Amino acid sequence: MTAVWNGLLFGMLLQLSVGPVCLAVLQRSISLGFRQAWWMIVGVALVDAAYMAGAIGGLALILQINMVKQLVVIGGAVILIWFGMGSIRAKVPDTGVVQAAASGTADNTLLSMPAAERTEREIGKGRSFLYGVGLTLTNPLTILFWAGVFGSLISSQTTSAGGQLIGFAVGCVLSTLLFLTGIARLGTYAAKMLRPIWRKRVNIAVGIFLIGFAIVLFFQNRWSF
Repeated sequence: MTAVWNGLLFGMLLQLSVGPVCLAVLQRSISLGFRQAWWMIVGVALVDAAYMAGAIGGLALILQINMVKQLVVIGGAVILIWFGMGSIRAKVPDTGVVQAAASGTADNTLLSMPAAERTEREIGKGRSFLYGVGLTLTNPLTILFWAGVFGSLISSQTTSAGGQLIGFAVGCVLSTLLFLTGIARLGTYAAKMLRPIWRKRVNIAVGIFLIGFAIVLFFQNRWSF
């Protein structure tokens, strides 16, 4: 339990540095409601867990290879730019649908929709999940960070036991779920107050942030290639 608690505290401190995933969850919640944002959060947490498992299994050693690190940073930056452009171009959904999703009455709203539109909304949950997976999976900072954290823990032998490492990882994943769920809930409250034009501006702002984040990350790391 101590390792889980340490991981939870470490993860919460990490979450305070707002990054692209946090802003993307907020945008998703404002634009499409809490349920869509929650499915995105599940995708984010699963990828984080996969990276932590990979780091425990020796991913940090692979990322020390210069060519591998270069491919991760360049490929991740390109895909983050693509996500950013998609956010800028995204359409703002109908206000009534967003408010229904935010208030938790989305299921009743879905039942009143035509079958084709209802199917599209249900598919949207899967798209939100894949969006969370894709955004986290291609974020080079996430890969390099978790590899560095667990690589340091293993090399320092302060948390060398397998059970302790797994407990620490569980705590980190829990912090991601708790913090991002709070951000998503915040977004549902904001959605009730924002007009469509402001929700569109949020999409544009998040898109610009993702593109800028990718460019800055690339130029910060290219000197180490």
